Amino acid sequence: MEAHLDVLGRCVLFRGLDPGETAPLLGGRVRDYAPQAWVVQEGEQVDRLEVLLTGAMRAVRLDADGGEFLYQHLRPGFLVAGEVACTPRRTSPYAVYTLEACATWSIPRDRLDDPALPAGLRLALLGNLLVFAANQNMKKYYKIDALSVKSARQRILKYLTAQASRADCPSFYIPFDREAMANYLCLNRSVLSHTLKELEREGVLTFRKNHFTLFPEKLSGQHTN
Repeated sequence: MEAHLDVLGRCVLFRGLDPGETAPLLGGRVRDYAPQAWVVQEGEQVDRLEVLLTGAMRAVRLDADGGEFLYQHLRPGFLVAGEVACTPRRTSPYAVYTLEACATWSIPRDRLDDPALPAGLRLALLGNLLVFAANQNMKKYYKIDALSVKSARQRILKYLTAQASRADCPSFYIPFDREAMANYLCLNRSVLSHTLKELEREGVLTFRKNHFTLFPEKLSGQHTN
């Protein structure tokens, strides 16, 4: 577990806490998942808090025809379906699966309510969980905002502008490859690629794989509403 303390330290659950001291008190365990394994099924009861330690996962909603609607790409330090575990029913509206071999650190959700834990620690953990849930709501807002516009061009610019704002820098990485980005923005991949190249020709942005640079002076002439 010591090898993963730096990752736990990046998780919002341990914000302001020393994971080396806190994790042993919580009594979590490491779980291993094979590539392309289901971590959470749609409709499943999520009664645990699970921090992704290694690998990558995707949170998706599955269509009847087997297609995917991408909600989020999960990287080490992320709390898997943590907001679901905070709801009264704890029933997941989406599924999570691994993209590669993954390891997580897991504890029962109710462990945070255990009176055997120091009161100050319980309050800190529950406060951090509230921050996580609030952050998830904001991410959903930004996605809804991007999808609220009809044109592919403005949808892409809405998303990339929000990512630049989050990074506080005009040059930034996004967590998606081109196929996943198209899925996330509900666009055809060829339309996405064509529009990105068009924006690059116009000097609005440059990109290489999942690294983007926006040019604010060019964006000022673009409408994102």
